[in-house]
Amino acid sequence: MDREARGVERIDSRRARPVRIVLASDRIPLVLRRRGDIVEILSGSVVLLSSAALETELAFGRIAADVVKTPSRILVGGLGFGATVRGVLEAVGPSGRVTVVEKVPGVVDLVRGELASLAGHVLEDSRVTVEVADVGEVIRAADGVFDAILLDVDNGPEWASFRSNARLYTPAGLLEARRALASGGALAVWSGYPSDAFLPRLRGAGFEPRRILLRERGRVRARAYVGLR
Repeated sequence: MDREARGVERIDSRRARPVRIVLASDRIPLVLRRRGDIVEILSGSVVLLSSAALETELAFGRIAADVVKTPSRILVGGLGFGATVRGVLEAVGPSGRVTVVEKVPGVVDLVRGELASLAGHVLEDSRVTVEVADVGEVIRAADGVFDAILLDVDNGPEWASFRSNARLYTPAGLLEARRALASGGALAVWSGYPSDAFLPRLRGAGFEPRRILLRERGRVRARAYVGLR
């Protein structure tokens, strides 16, 4: 498989030169940028991920055990730098199994390789399985399979990083997520901004909605919009 198909074009980043990551299906260029000890992934001038702000992702992953009693099968949409997965693993214990769905192969390569230490080499954990796919397609193919679905693929339900992600937050997409959950399961959506208008949308899809504040260094920096099945 050539580098473009795998989704990454590598450029030496040790001298502040970017690694360019290309999502082959949409031809959307992402850039991995280093600023001192900080690592960022950008789309154009918009920072999608930053290693300076991983606490909210860790907290997001940990809520799997707060919203579901003894979750054992968890789907995480969006690998990022691996912090959400690390949070899930801390919460579910040794019996939990986590499926991570990431649509950009280059991101998986980075988290397996040069960025592995950011989340404690999370992809080396035997409880984790990685699928390079569209999380929406994985959800549509599931039927009562997961105890929790955690979506950390966008900046929030009104700010999709990729056009194809927008369906996840529509009434149809939410109904598909509900069908993919076991009884008593939960859907959680990470958002970097207030989006309380999403709560009625969750209720309309048959969920019991709630909002959980996520903090970074003691300050609210993000929110989890949760739907209980």
